[in-house]
Amino acid sequence: MTPPPPGEAEEDDQDAPPAGPLLGLRFWLLIGFAAACVAAGLAVATLGPVWFPAA
Repeated sequence: MTPPPPGEAEEDDQDAPPAGPLLGLRFWLLIGFAAACVAAGLAVATLGPVWFPAA
């Protein structure tokens, strides 16, 4: 697709699918995964020395 000549407004593509929601299911799944990773890191840092004491 070539750009329109200068001075003409570009028309919207009528065949393009509508944009999805910005904060959709994939976003919240990613946020949940990141929170789970942070919680796992905190658990290892807090409970690691208790569960696996230095020999």
